[in-house]
Amino acid sequence: MTRRALLAMLGAALVAVAGGAGADAQGPPNLVVQVSTEPPGLDLTATPASATAGVVLYNIQECLLKVDRHGKLVPWLAERWHTADNRNYTFFLRRGVRFHNGRELKAADVKYVFERALNPETKHPYAKDYEAIGDIIVKDDYTVTFTLKSVNANFLQNIARQGSVIYPRDKDYYVKGLPKLDRVTFRFITDPNAIQAALKAGDIDASLFGLGAEHVQDLQKDPRFTVIVGDTTNDVILAMNNSRKPYRDVRVRRAMTYAINKPDVLKGAMFGMGKILGTNVDPLNPYYVDLSNAMPYDPARARKLLAEAGYPNGFESVLRVSPQYQYTVRSGEVIVDNLRKVGVNVKIEQIEWAQWLARVFREADYDLTIIGHAEAWDIKNYANPKYYFRYDSPKFQELFTKSEETVDDARRRDLYVQMQKLLVEEAPAVWLYMHPRLAVAKKGVQGLWKDLPVPAADLSEVSWTPAK
Repeated sequence: MTRRALLAMLGAALVAVAGGAGADAQGPPNLVVQVSTEPPGLDLTATPASATAGVVLYNIQECLLKVDRHGKLVPWLAERWHTADNRNYTFFLRRGVRFHNGRELKAADVKYVFERALNPETKHPYAKDYEAIGDIIVKDDYTVTFTLKSVNANFLQNIARQGSVIYPRDKDYYVKGLPKLDRVTFRFITDPNAIQAALKAGDIDASLFGLGAEHVQDLQKDPRFTVIVGDTTNDVILAMNNSRKPYRDVRVRRAMTYAINKPDVLKGAMFGMGKILGTNVDPLNPYYVDLSNAMPYDPARARKLLAEAGYPNGFESVLRVSPQYQYTVRSGEVIVDNLRKVGVNVKIEQIEWAQWLARVFREADYDLTIIGHAEAWDIKNYANPKYYFRYDSPKFQELFTKSEETVDDARRRDLYVQMQKLLVEEAPAVWLYMHPRLAVAKKGVQGLWKDLPVPAADLSEVSWTPAK
């Protein structure tokens, strides 16, 4: 079988693991879980969608390294790695790791996957993450060395990202004792009320994403369930199209931040669960600085900035959201009311998720939008002027480039502090809140992660409590 055929197998593997009917998947050693969004594709090397990572990453496809439940990088397909100069990284592969067709994973497969990612013809969604790679040297079947063109402080994090997947899991898994389940069925339910009903009816064993915050208190009182509330890397933002008037003007962008009462937004969208944000960097990031009060709610100051920018009477705008994610609609309703008080009249336009991806994300055809950015270490998006924010700041880009080249932890931390403060100053978006981890499972389900340091639903350690 060719390596290309192996990549094609990735989608089929998910169907085999997660596509069964509910009736025969009830109870041990099977599990039925709910997520809100059906993935637009099953190949993590073809789509950046967190909906795909939430189903596939660590369940079907794996990387050389893994981010564990504590946010730490740990060996995975590579049993260890070594670098003496931060320019040459050698990975030593586990032996006995096999693809679904029985063929053993070799260093040549690793080389193939990353060379494919670097090939412009493949249109890999994370190709920029691997631009620092100058050469990939297969030393033997179980040893591969990456030689970088220049130091890249995020190289190991990039190796553990969702775009770096290599291996579809085999039934004879190489980690002793894992996975603990024979079968997992994913069900895609969007409506929060329908999710709660499915839990109470016993149609699903766990809700992993999409449950309404208003249902949490009720489920916490129900002895049949365990409720998990934790942190995530999912920063919910009001994005402004920096390439369009009036959002080209930093005074307008700052006014938008001052005009929004973030605690009210959090209360309206998530019943107060979550954490107010001041920048893109989330509390799970080791370089996080709490700047949530750097630009507090101040309608008078917002009106003053709008007048200085030439909008004393405000202006009109359109906010595009997708009801696929209910929190975007709820957040939008509070924000529209806030902005009206400073003269900014916003119309909410609800569009389907596929349209949002096509029009907003890919074409930047929008004024305002609300969405959660779930990927960890994604401050790089603000250094990309072609990203859908259309934020083009040479000063920020320079700081980000330096941060990527700096491996000294103290110096890199200082650069991240500077980047966060600059984001506050230039206000390319309004950072609203960290979307909380809200998961509910039947009593007896154990092993679910409390926090989500990556946008993944790793079910490899999930099991049912043994019957007494």
